[in-house]
Amino acid sequence: MEMTLNEIAPESLPYVHADEGPDDMPGHVKSSLFGVSLNIPITNGRLNLGTWQGRSNSLQATHSALSHSPPQEPLQFEVDHLVIGAGVVGLAIAERLSARGAESTLLVEKNQLAGQETSSRNSEVIHAGLYYPQDSLKTRLCIRGNELMYEFCEKNNVEHRQTTKWVVGQNEADLVYLEGLSKKAEALLLPTKRMPGPATFIINEKQMLAEEPQVRGKAALVSPRTGIVDVHGLMSALEARIQDHGGDVILQCEVTGMERMHGQQNIRGGGGYKVDMMTPAGAATVKAATVINSAGLHADKVYNLLKQPYSTPPKDIGRVNHNVNSAEHPLPPLKLHYCKGHYYGYSGRALVSRLIYPVPDKNLTGLGTHLTLDLSGRMRFGPDTLYVEQFDDYFVDPSTVGSPESLELVSQVVASYLPAVKASALYADYAGIRPKLAGPGEPFRDFVIHHHDGFVNLAGIESPGLTSSLAIAEYVESMLY
Repeated sequence: MEMTLNEIAPESLPYVHADEGPDDMPGHVKSSLFGVSLNIPITNGRLNLGTWQGRSNSLQATHSALSHSPPQEPLQFEVDHLVIGAGVVGLAIAERLSARGAESTLLVEKNQLAGQETSSRNSEVIHAGLYYPQDSLKTRLCIRGNELMYEFCEKNNVEHRQTTKWVVGQNEADLVYLEGLSKKAEALLLPTKRMPGPATFIINEKQMLAEEPQVRGKAALVSPRTGIVDVHGLMSALEARIQDHGGDVILQCEVTGMERMHGQQNIRGGGGYKVDMMTPAGAATVKAATVINSAGLHADKVYNLLKQPYSTPPKDIGRVNHNVNSAEHPLPPLKLHYCKGHYYGYSGRALVSRLIYPVPDKNLTGLGTHLTLDLSGRMRFGPDTLYVEQFDDYFVDPSTVGSPESLELVSQVVASYLPAVKASALYADYAGIRPKLAGPGEPFRDFVIHHHDGFVNLAGIESPGLTSSLAIAEYVESMLY
């Protein structure tokens, strides 16, 4: 059954009551996606729609109404942009596309809230773009994203801090690495109005001790552009702006199937895609002119739902080869690896005033067990690197990871650059999982951002995905328009 909200009498929809609170602002909600206004009370911009936990919009209200009706054929809707996955990257893409104004944008997320997976389980660092190969998307988008992130946070009152970062070298090989990193940064990170000084510079051991008496090393590369951000505040700001632009965010909405609509007409006159979904109200189908797969840990499963013939894949997909991002061929089926990382809190006072990183491993599987600060100034360490089979294995086992023996090992690793750290003050805090294209021991793999016939596929969007998120959104828009 294909329909729009214009075909449903508003009086047939239930009057949905929002949670009570001191800032109740009952109002008139309008969905630009379906062009209908509904008298729905809102509280602080959110509705209480039972299993729906997202921001108010008429699509949710319709599903709430229809969930009380007898079973029927899946509802079918049409939209210009369908973004799958409401992590920070999906939110940034939906915000960018919805800001265009002329086209409709729908962002769907299978979880109860936006950003419940990789986006909310990381170090919250705004990276400068130092580590990755010069011609990689990770480098290009991180550098651009760094600039966009600071601008966005300032304009939208998202809490953040430009802390600076040290990459600490312990031996002659490390110093050679730091020199090379500094030269690369000088070539890539040009002065900006915000940051007119050098992109990086190196300080010696004496200078290190003068600024950070607790840190030990032969030399350190200083990165003035590195900072930290309140990720939850960032995601909330992006979600609010999507709605301000007239877009829609639907939660608890899981994609179950996709196919190309060859020869069929959609709202932009092309073939587009038919995407099947399961919602708390039952099955639904969205016909979308363009689809952006930003499903993070689930990006391979979502993409592999797409029914289409595959061409011969490039052998070096994701290996710093940007031909993979061309529109000439669809991607082959994808396979992601799940890399778990534990983070450790510290109950003692902060021993430093900036972020401290060791020299990373050569394959860039991780950036080492580094020291970061949260916005309240508390220290945390991590992540470590452990490949796992389950994408949702967030359990932090106190008998292993949190055991005294494990914490002692962590303190020994950290003591290479921060000898004053105490194992007794460390505790296993939380874990995150990164979606990697490279398996254990495999070399560096770049972001995959690939556009073919209106389908944009993002895969392996791990670090520096947070920093790059706004630049990825800009890049995706440039692919489509």
